Amino acid sequence: MLAFTPDNWQSHPCVNGRPAIEQDVIENRATFYVPNSTVEDVASLHCPLPGVLKNSDGETVPVLILQAQISPTSDTYIIGAIDQSGQHYVTTSDDVEVLTTPTSDWMAKLETSQ
Repeated sequence: MLAFTPDNWQSHPCVNGRPAIEQDVIENRATFYVPNSTVEDVASLHCPLPGVLKNSDGETVPVLILQAQISPTSDTYIIGAIDQSGQHYVTTSDDVEVLTTPTSDWMAKLETSQ
């Protein structure tokens, strides 16, 4: 079963307006949590959002961004995302192109059946 499709990505559970907690990870609303995080650590992205991850081989993977927090050590975001198979990713905003709406390329790379 696919984690999301072009037709249902907007309804995928995610974390908004607060830091993720362990239960969010267990229930697939988040891919990571940082103990003792506060609302001030939350990035101003309204998830879920489509994104394109650049992996270490230089290939691009369409992902669904479930959460974003401000990195304490730099001016980037820490991004929690999944691909269609449900694989979890924790990366930085340097490695993910955040899309405000799906592009035709993002949609074309997704499988359409569950």
